[in-house]
Amino acid sequence: MNKSIRRHFIAALAASAALVSGLPALAADAWPSRPITLLVNGGPGSLPDLFARPLADRLGTTLGQSVVVDNKPGAGGMVALQQLKQAPADGHTLAVVTNAHMVWNPYVFAQLPYNPATDFQAVSPISVIPMALVVNPQLPAKTLPELIALAKKEPGKLNYASSSPGSPPHVLFEMLRGQMGVDIVHVPFKTGTQALTSVVASNVQIYFAGTSLVEPMVKDGRLRVLAVSPHVNVPAFANAPTLKSLGYPGYENAVWLGLIAKTGTPDHVVQRLNDEVAKALQDPAMQQAMLGHGALPYHASATDFVQRISDERQTWGPALKKMGLPTN
Repeated sequence: MNKSIRRHFIAALAASAALVSGLPALAADAWPSRPITLLVNGGPGSLPDLFARPLADRLGTTLGQSVVVDNKPGAGGMVALQQLKQAPADGHTLAVVTNAHMVWNPYVFAQLPYNPATDFQAVSPISVIPMALVVNPQLPAKTLPELIALAKKEPGKLNYASSSPGSPPHVLFEMLRGQMGVDIVHVPFKTGTQALTSVVASNVQIYFAGTSLVEPMVKDGRLRVLAVSPHVNVPAFANAPTLKSLGYPGYENAVWLGLIAKTGTPDHVVQRLNDEVAKALQDPAMQQAMLGHGALPYHASATDFVQRISDERQTWGPALKKMGLPTN
């Protein structure tokens, strides 16, 4: 091989080596490279599902890959979050969660198969969920003071539903129950839809749930609303007093919905997801879907979302410890 040919050959090898060495970086940037799974702690029609599906549709369009909602209800979110923990940290498996999963669960469950502070990466908040205290219309109580009087007259006879132990309907009603000084029995279900169905059927009398979930039943008279928190500018709840006005503050902005990934997900993927959620929340159709049920679109940077979760752990931890809720 003469010197000229040898020089060209060596140059070609060097160029090939450079190209090959750059492939991993290119592959890492080519996200998403396959369909994304969006885990939801709740069955079809549950409150998280109501927001996950339009978000999945929007993200699928903007990301150029299908976003498939995978309903994993039960065990206070442990089923869904255990699956996320076991997935690769590549941004192709995500989860829609509430602050119950990221803040409350360590104080509610004696044992968790995951650590929300170290196993998961907060990506973006999605919505603040106003809560409504509703009862079956067959219950004679038409106001919150009347409900308290009835519960004190017949301690242990009334019961309330929740979507699972540790869920917002469980934790928040336990807090409210303690403030009211009444004995009302907790009846947990596997999903919010099951809990709602039971209250509508009058098998359980009381439900403290997201306005988005109960709004259709309040609207058509199958449920009676006693209070909301905060005020909701939707016809079904427009005349309902707030818990704060009735002497029970602290429930304003108490429940949020957000998107998380597994810890170790590349920063550029987290940022892209955060940006796309922001765009989705500006979509008029998605805004209308939220506002029509009383939910409030809510976005922040991933950094600010991480900070909010950290701050809430400091705030809620002592209160939850005092309530003594561990369930396993």
